[in-house]
Amino acid sequence: MTVRSRATRPTGDTRPHRPIRTATRMSVKELLRRWPSMLFMIFMPGAYFLVSYVTSDAVTTLPAEVRTADGRAVLQVLDRDFKALYLAVLGISVTGSFAAMTVVRPGMAALRRLRLVGYRAAHLLTARLHVLLVITVTSTAVFMALFAPLVTLRSVPLAAASLLLVGLTGVALGTFVGLIVPREFEASMILVAAAGVQMALGRSGADAERYLPYWPGIEALKSAAFAPAPDVAAMLAQGAAYVVALSALSYLIWNHRTRLWRR
Repeated sequence: MTVRSRATRPTGDTRPHRPIRTATRMSVKELLRRWPSMLFMIFMPGAYFLVSYVTSDAVTTLPAEVRTADGRAVLQVLDRDFKALYLAVLGISVTGSFAAMTVVRPGMAALRRLRLVGYRAAHLLTARLHVLLVITVTSTAVFMALFAPLVTLRSVPLAAASLLLVGLTGVALGTFVGLIVPREFEASMILVAAAGVQMALGRSGADAERYLPYWPGIEALKSAAFAPAPDVAAMLAQGAAYVVALSALSYLIWNHRTRLWRR
Protein backbone atom coordinates (compact mmCIF):
# COMPACT_ATOMS: atom_id res chain seq x y z
CA MET A 1 0.00 0.00 0.00
CA THR A 2 1.42 3.35 -1.03
CA VAL A 3 0.89 6.32 1.25
CA ARG A 4 0.97 9.64 -0.51
CA SER A 5 2.02 12.74 1.41
CA ARG A 6 -0.50 15.55 1.71
CA ALA A 7 2.05 17.78 -0.01
CA THR A 8 2.22 15.46 -3.03
CA ARG A 9 0.67 17.03 -6.11
CA PRO A 10 -1.30 14.88 -8.57
CA THR A 11 0.52 14.11 -11.81
CA GLY A 12 -0.22 16.74 -14.43
CA ASP A 13 -1.39 19.35 -11.90
CA THR A 14 0.35 22.56 -12.97
CA ARG A 15 -1.25 24.85 -10.40
CA PRO A 16 1.33 26.88 -8.42
CA HIS A 17 1.94 25.64 -4.88
CA ARG A 18 1.10 28.33 -2.29
CA PRO A 19 1.08 31.03 -4.97
CA ILE A 20 0.47 34.07 -2.76
CA ARG A 21 3.21 33.07 -0.31
CA THR A 22 5.68 32.47 -3.14
CA ALA A 23 4.83 35.73 -4.89
CA THR A 24 5.02 37.63 -1.58
CA ARG A 25 8.45 36.16 -0.85
CA MET A 26 9.70 37.24 -4.28
CA SER A 27 8.31 40.75 -3.74
CA VAL A 28 10.06 40.99 -0.36
CA LYS A 29 13.36 39.86 -1.89
CA GLU A 30 12.97 42.47 -4.59
CA LEU A 31 12.41 45.23 -2.01
CA LEU A 32 15.28 44.05 0.19
CA ARG A 33 17.63 44.67 -2.72
CA ARG A 34 16.56 48.31 -2.48
CA TRP A 35 16.45 48.59 1.31
CA PRO A 36 18.17 52.03 1.47
CA SER A 37 15.36 53.50 -0.62
CA MET A 38 12.73 51.82 1.58
CA LEU A 39 14.29 53.16 4.79
CA PHE A 40 14.60 56.62 3.27
CA MET A 41 10.96 56.48 2.19
CA ILE A 42 9.85 55.69 5.76
CA PHE A 43 12.18 57.81 7.90
CA MET A 44 12.75 60.92 5.78
CA PRO A 45 9.13 62.16 6.17
CA GLY A 46 9.39 61.44 9.90
CA ALA A 47 12.54 63.54 10.20
CA TYR A 48 10.88 66.39 8.28
CA PHE A 49 7.86 66.18 10.57
CA LEU A 50 10.01 66.32 13.71
CA VAL A 51 12.12 69.28 12.54
CA SER A 52 9.05 71.24 11.39
CA TYR A 53 7.25 70.68 14.68
CA VAL A 54 10.19 71.64 16.90
CA THR A 55 10.81 74.86 14.95
CA SER A 56 7.14 75.97 14.98
CA ASP A 57 5.60 78.61 17.27
CA ALA A 58 4.52 76.95 20.52
CA VAL A 59 1.90 79.49 21.72
CA THR A 60 -0.19 80.59 18.73
CA THR A 61 -3.70 79.11 18.60
CA LEU A 62 -6.30 78.91 15.86
CA PRO A 63 -9.93 77.75 15.55
CA ALA A 64 -10.41 74.22 14.22
CA GLU A 65 -13.72 72.64 13.29
CA VAL A 66 -13.89 69.01 14.43
CA ARG A 67 -16.48 66.25 14.64
CA THR A 68 -17.74 65.33 18.10
CA ALA A 69 -20.40 62.96 19.42
CA ASP A 70 -22.74 66.00 19.70
CA GLY A 71 -22.08 67.26 16.16
CA ARG A 72 -19.49 69.63 14.76
CA ALA A 73 -17.71 72.03 17.12
CA VAL A 74 -15.12 74.78 16.75
CA LEU A 75 -12.24 74.42 19.20
CA GLN A 76 -9.13 76.48 19.86
CA VAL A 77 -6.03 74.37 19.24
CA LEU A 78 -2.33 75.10 19.05
CA ASP A 79 -1.26 76.08 15.56
CA ARG A 80 1.75 73.80 15.65
CA ASP A 81 -0.41 70.84 16.76
CA PHE A 82 -2.76 71.50 13.84
CA LYS A 83 0.24 71.82 11.53
CA ALA A 84 1.71 68.62 12.97
CA LEU A 85 -1.48 66.78 12.10
CA TYR A 86 -1.18 67.74 8.44
CA LEU A 87 2.55 67.06 8.40
CA ALA A 88 1.88 63.54 9.70
CA VAL A 89 -0.76 63.06 7.01
CA LEU A 90 1.65 64.37 4.37
CA GLY A 91 4.41 62.04 5.51
CA ILE A 92 2.32 58.88 5.72
CA SER A 93 0.43 59.57 2.49
CA VAL A 94 3.62 60.17 0.53
CA THR A 95 5.28 57.09 2.04
CA GLY A 96 2.32 54.84 1.26
CA SER A 97 1.64 56.17 -2.23
CA PHE A 98 5.29 56.19 -3.33
CA ALA A 99 5.85 52.69 -1.96
CA ALA A 100 2.79 51.46 -3.86
CA MET A 101 3.81 53.16 -7.07
CA THR A 102 7.31 51.68 -6.76
CA VAL A 103 6.09 48.19 -5.94
CA VAL A 104 3.63 47.85 -8.83
CA ARG A 105 6.01 49.18 -11.47
CA PRO A 106 9.43 47.45 -11.27
CA GLY A 107 10.25 43.77 -11.49
CA MET A 108 7.82 43.19 -14.34
CA ALA A 109 10.09 40.51 -15.83
CA ALA A 110 9.82 38.41 -12.66
CA LEU A 111 6.07 38.96 -12.49
CA ARG A 112 5.76 38.04 -16.15
CA ARG A 113 7.53 34.72 -15.52
CA LEU A 114 5.23 33.92 -12.61
CA ARG A 115 2.21 34.76 -14.74
CA LEU A 116 3.43 32.52 -17.56
CA VAL A 117 3.79 29.50 -15.24
CA GLY A 118 0.22 29.77 -14.00
CA TYR A 119 0.06 32.46 -11.31
CA ARG A 120 -3.15 34.45 -11.45
CA ALA A 121 -3.32 38.23 -11.51
CA ALA A 122 -4.98 38.14 -8.08
CA HIS A 123 -2.03 36.15 -6.67
CA LEU A 124 0.51 38.69 -7.89
CA LEU A 125 -1.42 41.78 -6.81
CA THR A 126 -2.34 40.31 -3.41
CA ALA A 127 1.32 39.50 -2.76
CA ARG A 128 2.30 43.08 -3.52
CA LEU A 129 -0.47 44.45 -1.32
CA HIS A 130 0.73 42.27 1.57
CA VAL A 131 4.16 43.88 1.29
CA LEU A 132 2.60 47.35 1.09
CA LEU A 133 0.52 46.65 4.20
CA VAL A 134 3.70 45.90 6.15
CA ILE A 135 5.30 49.13 4.90
CA THR A 136 2.17 51.14 5.78
CA VAL A 137 1.89 49.70 9.29
CA THR A 138 5.60 50.37 9.86
CA SER A 139 5.34 53.99 8.71
CA THR A 140 2.22 54.49 10.84
CA ALA A 141 4.05 53.15 13.88
CA VAL A 142 7.00 55.48 13.19
CA PHE A 143 4.74 58.54 12.95
CA MET A 144 2.72 57.58 16.02
CA ALA A 145 5.98 57.23 17.95
CA LEU A 146 6.77 60.84 16.96
CA PHE A 147 3.23 62.24 16.99
CA ALA A 148 1.86 60.94 20.30
CA PRO A 149 4.54 62.36 22.65
CA LEU A 150 4.42 65.82 21.03
CA VAL A 151 0.68 66.37 20.49
CA THR A 152 -1.84 65.85 23.29
CA LEU A 153 -4.23 63.33 21.72
CA ARG A 154 -7.73 62.76 23.05
CA SER A 155 -7.68 59.17 21.79
CA VAL A 156 -4.41 57.49 20.82
CA PRO A 157 -6.05 54.32 19.37
CA LEU A 158 -8.43 56.34 17.17
CA ALA A 159 -5.58 58.59 16.05
CA ALA A 160 -3.54 55.52 15.10
CA ALA A 161 -6.51 54.09 13.17
CA SER A 162 -6.94 57.41 11.35
CA LEU A 163 -3.28 57.58 10.38
CA LEU A 164 -3.41 53.97 9.22
CA LEU A 165 -6.41 54.87 7.05
CA VAL A 166 -4.41 57.72 5.52
CA GLY A 167 -1.59 55.29 4.75
CA LEU A 168 -3.95 52.75 3.19
CA THR A 169 -5.52 55.50 1.09
CA GLY A 170 -2.04 56.44 -0.08
CA VAL A 171 -1.34 52.80 -0.99
CA ALA A 172 -4.59 52.52 -2.96
CA LEU A 173 -3.99 55.84 -4.74
CA GLY A 174 -0.34 55.05 -5.46
CA THR A 175 -1.24 51.64 -6.86
CA PHE A 176 -3.89 53.14 -9.14
CA VAL A 177 -1.71 56.00 -10.37
CA GLY A 178 1.30 53.72 -10.81
CA LEU A 179 -0.75 51.47 -13.08
CA ILE A 180 -2.38 54.12 -15.27
CA VAL A 181 0.47 56.64 -15.64
CA PRO A 182 3.21 55.18 -17.87
CA ARG A 183 6.14 57.29 -16.67
CA GLU A 184 7.40 57.28 -13.10
CA PHE A 185 8.17 61.02 -13.01
CA GLU A 186 4.64 62.03 -13.97
CA ALA A 187 3.18 59.51 -11.53
CA SER A 188 5.36 60.91 -8.75
CA MET A 189 4.26 64.47 -9.49
CA ILE A 190 0.59 63.46 -9.34
CA LEU A 191 1.05 61.80 -5.95
CA VAL A 192 3.03 64.72 -4.53
CA ALA A 193 0.41 67.15 -5.84
CA ALA A 194 -2.45 65.17 -4.30
CA ALA A 195 -0.81 65.21 -0.85
CA GLY A 196 0.46 68.79 -1.12
CA VAL A 197 -2.84 70.26 -2.31
CA GLN A 198 -4.67 68.38 0.45
CA MET A 199 -2.36 69.94 3.05
CA ALA A 200 -2.61 73.44 1.55
CA LEU A 201 -6.41 73.38 1.39
CA GLY A 202 -6.70 71.92 4.87
CA ARG A 203 -4.41 74.48 6.44
CA SER A 204 -6.34 77.31 4.77
CA GLY A 205 -9.73 75.94 5.80
CA ALA A 206 -11.00 75.63 2.22
CA ASP A 207 -14.18 73.62 1.76
CA ALA A 208 -12.74 72.03 -1.40
CA GLU A 209 -10.61 69.78 0.80
CA ARG A 210 -13.55 67.41 1.25
CA TYR A 211 -13.32 66.39 -2.42
CA LEU A 212 -9.80 65.00 -2.10
CA PRO A 213 -9.03 61.38 -1.19
CA TYR A 214 -7.30 61.90 2.16
CA TRP A 215 -10.10 64.03 3.64
CA PRO A 216 -11.92 61.23 5.57
CA GLY A 217 -8.71 60.17 7.32
CA ILE A 218 -7.85 63.79 8.14
CA GLU A 219 -11.31 64.48 9.57
CA ALA A 220 -11.09 61.35 11.69
CA LEU A 221 -7.62 62.35 12.88
CA LYS A 222 -8.79 65.86 13.83
CA SER A 223 -11.60 64.37 15.89
CA ALA A 224 -9.34 61.81 17.57
CA ALA A 225 -6.71 64.44 18.33
CA PHE A 226 -8.77 67.41 19.51
CA ALA A 227 -12.42 66.47 20.25
CA PRO A 228 -13.36 65.71 23.88
CA ALA A 229 -15.77 63.04 22.56
CA PRO A 230 -14.34 61.89 19.21
CA ASP A 231 -16.71 60.76 16.46
CA VAL A 232 -14.75 58.97 13.74
CA ALA A 233 -16.93 56.03 12.62
CA ALA A 234 -18.48 57.74 9.58
CA MET A 235 -15.16 59.12 8.37
CA LEU A 236 -13.34 55.80 8.80
CA ALA A 237 -16.12 54.06 6.86
CA GLN A 238 -15.98 56.64 4.06
CA GLY A 239 -12.21 56.39 3.86
CA ALA A 240 -12.39 52.59 3.77
CA ALA A 241 -14.88 52.86 0.88
CA TYR A 242 -12.38 55.02 -1.02
CA VAL A 243 -9.67 52.42 -0.44
CA VAL A 244 -11.91 49.58 -1.64
CA ALA A 245 -13.01 51.51 -4.74
CA LEU A 246 -9.44 52.43 -5.76
CA SER A 247 -8.25 48.88 -5.06
CA ALA A 248 -11.04 47.43 -7.22
CA LEU A 249 -10.13 49.73 -10.11
CA SER A 250 -6.46 48.82 -9.70
CA TYR A 251 -7.31 45.11 -9.79
CA LEU A 252 -9.24 45.50 -13.04
CA ILE A 253 -6.30 47.31 -14.65
CA TRP A 254 -3.79 44.85 -13.23
CA ASN A 255 -5.85 41.86 -14.38
CA HIS A 256 -6.08 43.24 -17.92
CA ARG A 257 -2.37 44.01 -18.07
CA THR A 258 -1.20 40.65 -16.76
CA ARG A 259 -3.67 38.84 -19.02
CA LEU A 260 -1.79 40.28 -22.00
CA TRP A 261 1.43 38.70 -20.71
CA ARG A 262 0.04 35.24 -21.35
CA ARG A 263 -0.58 35.89 -25.02
